[in-house]
Amino acid sequence: MTTNTSERLVQVEYEDEEYLWRVVLVPEGSDQSTYHMGIEVGPPDLSSLDLPMAVKVRLHNELFRRRLLTRADLRGRGMEVFAAVQAAYKADAAAVTALYR
Repeated sequence: MTTNTSERLVQVEYEDEEYLWRVVLVPEGSDQSTYHMGIEVGPPDLSSLDLPMAVKVRLHNELFRRRLLTRADLRGRGMEVFAAVQAAYKADAAAVTALYR
């Protein structure tokens, strides 16, 4: 994607091929098929956490849903990060609990 310096960048949301919701900056008027080439805003890449893929997707999308996209978004919202992690593992806890029935 080439960007003319006079083009205005706009923030857009899209779901990628791994079902991760992302926020990126793209030139105004860009086709949705090019959003994956945009400048990433957030949420950050979670691959260094070595999570199972299902948990990674749920956590990533919880961070997206809560608009915890950048370092600035985290200020004063530590409990929301904790809640996002809890939500990501909630389905796993429900599955374990179901084993006892």
